[in-house]
Amino acid sequence: MSQTRRERQRAATTDEIKQIARQHMAERGAASLSLRAIAREMGMTSPALYRYFASRDELVTALIVDAYHSLATALQVARDAQPEGDHAARVLQTAHAYRNWALAHPADYQLIFGTPIPGYHAPPEITDPAAAQSMIVFISVLDAIDRAGQLRVPEPAPELMAQLQPWIDKFGYTGSPAVVHFALAGWARIHGLVSLEQFGHLCADPEEGDAEALFETEIRAMMRRMGIAGGK
Repeated sequence: MSQTRRERQRAATTDEIKQIARQHMAERGAASLSLRAIAREMGMTSPALYRYFASRDELVTALIVDAYHSLATALQVARDAQPEGDHAARVLQTAHAYRNWALAHPADYQLIFGTPIPGYHAPPEITDPAAAQSMIVFISVLDAIDRAGQLRVPEPAPELMAQLQPWIDKFGYTGSPAVVHFALAGWARIHGLVSLEQFGHLCADPEEGDAEALFETEIRAMMRRMGIAGGK
């Protein structure tokens, strides 16, 4: 069903508000985000802007959801660009897509994974489903490897299962618990490397260093631990 002219105008204005908010976050940090400052830049009155977002927190929530969707889409595209049977390539390219997205969207990465915004509390019923999408992509990659009989899957110890079970329930996953274990461990490795790089802690000289070689080496080491052919 096509949008009316008013709906198109509202959508365009909403997109413009978000774009300016991202620029402000990149320049000043997410904690300084102000609806009044955005309204001034757009030539709007604050009451007019409040018709689009009732509060700063509502705008922040919308930006967080957009960021999670953008990241998940990048991972899906990278996964699906590789042949279904090339499991090593799917793992490797999904991991690289995570890093590439973070480097291309530093303000969004900071928003969802950086220092919490003072006074802001994300509504879990809105942000949790969006946040889960990226992990669901990674689980899908490992699940396909497991179903092909190519994933080394030791049975998790009982104490580990106590930690894994809430995640298994959260994702509604019905396969091997080891897949969720590897997904969480793999995400921790990928996210840890990317965060160290993103916040300038991975290279002794951030101006000269390139973390890609270390990232590639560590992802392949992760793949070897999982028994994935191509992790050499």
